[in-house]
Amino acid sequence: MRRLLPLLLLALPLAAQELPGVPKPRLELADSARRAEPPAAARPSGAPMRDSGVTAVARIARTPFVRNQTLLGIVLYGPSFAATVADRPVPAVAAYLVMAGGSFFAAAELARDLRITEGMELLATRAPILGAATGAAGQYSLTGENDYAAGIFFGSMLGTTAALTLGQRLTTGAAMASVFGAEAVAGLAIGTMYAFDEDYTNTRARAAVGAGAAVAGMQLGAMYGTYSRYNVTAGDVQALWTASLIGATAGGAFVANGHPGHKTSTLALLGGAVTGLVAGDRLLVRPIDHARGEGTLVAAGGLAGALMGGGVAVLVGSSDRFNAVTAALGAAGAIGGVWMVERWMGSRPDAGRRVSTRLTVTPQSLALAASRVPGTHSLVRFTF
Repeated sequence: MRRLLPLLLLALPLAAQELPGVPKPRLELADSARRAEPPAAARPSGAPMRDSGVTAVARIARTPFVRNQTLLGIVLYGPSFAATVADRPVPAVAAYLVMAGGSFFAAAELARDLRITEGMELLATRAPILGAATGAAGQYSLTGENDYAAGIFFGSMLGTTAALTLGQRLTTGAAMASVFGAEAVAGLAIGTMYAFDEDYTNTRARAAVGAGAAVAGMQLGAMYGTYSRYNVTAGDVQALWTASLIGATAGGAFVANGHPGHKTSTLALLGGAVTGLVAGDRLLVRPIDHARGEGTLVAAGGLAGALMGGGVAVLVGSSDRFNAVTAALGAAGAIGGVWMVERWMGSRPDAGRRVSTRLTVTPQSLALAASRVPGTHSLVRFTF
């Protein structure tokens, strides 16, 4: 990429030059700039533009799927592959370069042959990370050793493959929900096992359960985003994360004072997180549709409100800065921040999943069938 930078810098001023024979436009101010274009016959025809190699590389690099896969090749695929196939520095560096460079070419080829939807792009960016964590947990549960580079590599590859295969049938909201389901279910499963592990010895069992829960949670999340009777957008799923964190903070208020054991503390945090999920689904997801930017604003409002609530608790509290009052006021401030952001953004009612939007009747096919035209005609289409 460093060798391409001079070419890019050279191409920019060349691309900005006027074509030969084309008169330079006169500088206009205010409304005089809104002049009509001359007729096509009066415009001089310049030489045809040629697509240079630098322009083609820049266009490919601007594709989100190719860019993200290249970054994953640099930070995930390449290091895990090198650690899997080599145990000496020189072969490891060679393997890393092969995989990191091959990720760019493989992503560019896939982007040329496949229609990469937004849901596929989102899944192909996050599913490899989930797959790497799942593969590492699975390998650790089988071997009990900390060397799980192979699990990371093969898990990330399986995650990418699954994203490109399953993502074709998922909307952006369902794709985001599948990632959320994998993370939430795995976290709940591991946390529950940790709460009841008095001796902290069942690490391999927790890893195995977490890996299985991530796979099952991804399917449950996709079903939640696809088959819910209300519309689930990517921003709605982001709002769910915010609601879950607020619930966990509120649950921490019940165990912040005193010295509760790890079982009580963990179950209180998990119970608060689940309560926050349910409340977020009822109050944020069902009645409102959030865009991805709005989901980020909801998270920012919750964080700002939590900081304000925690700051008030510290100012008026005792020398014990981190206590139940701090957690409770932080959760209350986060709720107020989310409410204020929703109020600023205005009403965006949920689109719903009405039968009228899922049932499609094709009049042309009905006319062809009534005329007894030979062939297969799609009369009615119902989307689940």
